[in-house]
Order: sequence, then C-alpha cells, then structure tokens
Amino acid sequence: MTLHRLAAACALALVASFFVLPAAHAGTRPFPQHVSYTAGAIKPNHVSQAHMDTAVASQYATWKATYLRTDGGDGSWIQYNNKDSTVSEAHGYGMVLAAYMDDHALFDDMLRYFRNHPDVNAANLMAWKQTLKNGEMVDVEGADSATDGDMDIAYSLLLAHVQWGAIDAQGQAHDYLADARSVMHDILAHDVNPKLHNTTMGSWASGKDLKYTRPSDFMASHVLAYARWDPDNTAAWKKVHATMAKAVNDQFTHGSEASGIVPDFMVYDGGLWKPTPGKYLETRHDGDFYWNACRTPWRLAISWLVDGNTGLLASQQQTASWIRSATGGVPTNIKAGYYVANGPNGQTFRHYDDLPFTAPMAVNAMLGGAAAQTWLNSLWTSIDGGDYGPVWDYYGDAIRLQVMLTVSGNWWRP
Repeated sequence: MTLHRLAAACALALVASFFVLPAAHAGTRPFPQHVSYTAGAIKPNHVSQAHMDTAVASQYATWKATYLRTDGGDGSWIQYNNKDSTVSEAHGYGMVLAAYMDDHALFDDMLRYFRNHPDVNAANLMAWKQTLKNGEMVDVEGADSATDGDMDIAYSLLLAHVQWGAIDAQGQAHDYLADARSVMHDILAHDVNPKLHNTTMGSWASGKDLKYTRPSDFMASHVLAYARWDPDNTAAWKKVHATMAKAVNDQFTHGSEASGIVPDFMVYDGGLWKPTPGKYLETRHDGDFYWNACRTPWRLAISWLVDGNTGLLASQQQTASWIRSATGGVPTNIKAGYYVANGPNGQTFRHYDDLPFTAPMAVNAMLGGAAAQTWLNSLWTSIDGGDYGPVWDYYGDAIRLQVMLTVSGNWWRP
C-alpha cells in the first residue's frame, strides 16, 4: 500500500472509530455523508475527502472537550465565556452539531437542558442566558428568547427526526418532529413580525422593535426546511424567507453593490430595509458588517448550496468576488469589521483578523466558481489549523466547525 493510500485508510478508520455508537443510537444519516450540492458549487480540491472528514471529526472532538459542560444537573450545555455561562445561541449550535454528527446521547441531553430553561413568553422557546450559581444553572438578564437560538433548535429537531426517527437515545419513543413543530410555531408567534414577516431579535420585541431585524438570523435554508415540515404554515414561512431575501437585496442594490455585505442590524424605513443608524442594540457599528453579520457569508450561502434557491445568490457571489480581491487571496487579510453604512462600503475599520470573520467566507467561496478555487483551498487550510489553532474561542470554534461540515460536503438538508 502506498503512503498516500495508507494515510487515507488511517484517516477513514479514525473517523469510523470515533463515530461508532451502540446500535440503538445509530442514525440514518451518520457522519460522513458526502452530499451533492447544487451544480456549480465547488469544494476544496487540494486535500482528499478523507482528510476533510478526519479534520471535521477531530475538530468536533476538540469542541466537545473544550466547551461541553453538565454542571447544574439540567443536562448538557455549552460554555460560551469564562464566567460559567451559556446562551441559547450556543445551545442551538450544539444541538445542530450533535444531530449532524449522529451524537444521539448528547443531543438528547442538550434537549433536556433546553426544556429545563423555557422562555417566559413561550414554552417552546429557550430563555436566552443562564449562569452557574450555587451549583445550579439559573436564568439571568431576562428569561426571554433570542431568535437565532430558537431557529437553530427548531432546525436541530428536524435533523433529529430524520436522523433517529421517533426513538430517543435510550430506545424509547420520542417524537422529535412534534418537538420541532412546537418550536417552529412559537417562533412564528413570538419571533416574527406578523405584519412585515421579518424575524425580530427575540420574543421580547414589541412596538417599534418589531421593524428591526438581524441578518445573522437569516438562516434561509432553515426557513425553507420549516416550510417543508410545517405544512399548516408553509405560506407563512415562505413570507419570512421572502422578507429575508428582500432585506439582503435591498442592501445589495442600495449601497453594497460592490461588496454584497449586510450590516449587523437593519430597520424597515420607507419601503426598504436599511442599516440601522448609529447604535441600536450593541455598538456604534450596528449598521456595519461586524460581530453579528460576520456569519452571513455562511448563513446566506447555504440556501443555494443545499436548496438551489437563487434569491440570495447574486449578493453572495458578489461577496465572494469582493473579499477575494480585497484580501489579495490571503485569508488572514480578512479583517474583523467592514463598513456598510458608517463609512465607505467595504472598507475595513479594524486592522486584525479573527476566526469568526474568516471561516464563513469559506462557505461563501463555494459559490464563486472556478475563479474562487484557489481562494477556497486557502481558506480551508487557514481554518483547518493553518492560521487558527484547534482551540480559538467559543464563537469562532462553533462557527468554524459548522463551516467545515458544510465545506467538506456533509451539510445535508432535512
């Protein structure tokens, strides 16, 4: 056997050994899956499929070892800072990852934690933040929800339904699809503006806050999945998807023509979705491409990759071209913040790189065609240890792992 074949065989053996589970836990879509994306999408071609699968498996093991906690007795949760805290955003990431990796026992334990921390406004949404106090995980800073966590949790339950059917990790009956629909229904009732059909910040939004939206919540492929699996509300979910596309394309045609990028927060004004002026919720850069919007080159690209939906394609292809040119094809030249509305569009206002900004551009590059092949290859190498070690921080590592799942061809749709 040649060294190359031996290495590939060892890599596949590592993946297989890592993901062997008891028979009762085995899913119908075990990792790796190697799905076919929409024709025209590209994948890295400088490393083997076995190499990419092994990299994902290794990163998943590192992520679990670094961030997974069970303190408090409520179930498994993800530590997102150094203060023994978690947030629903982190929990949603974790449940999605567990479902894709066929990690049934972990998924069920995270589902238990979710059910132990309901939103005060809606029983099937999650209170957005908890902290360990006196040996218990307690809700802090308000027990209402955040839309991004809610959306990922609903999506993870659809994945669980496809992955494990109606059987839990202990071999007992459990209706994951019913769980998913209950979360989806509460999202529509509490996280969506019924008049404009935009996602809001969470169940707390009312009054003037209903006309604000956060593009990092534009999980367009999630919404298309909801439309398939929630037949009583298919029309409503399609309106949500259409509003997401309108917001992105309003910005694409009114300021981001050259870059395709969207800001952290947008507001509906005069028939258009526009960047929020000044500070709305977090920083003076709420109207720029910053720590929320950095996820959008991943989130927005997936709806074309796995669903073939073209509503967001033009803007994301423009981003793929713009960022490759702006960085000279060097991943670490992607900076941690770009103006959308508060300065020249596409000009950076930060002079350092960071993994949460670099990794999502790899999914975006998959839309760039042959011209983006070398760029995509460089991005894969960069996030697979070339520039960023196996442990970065909670946010960067959760984003990187989902990006690696996607780029390696393992992000299947429920």
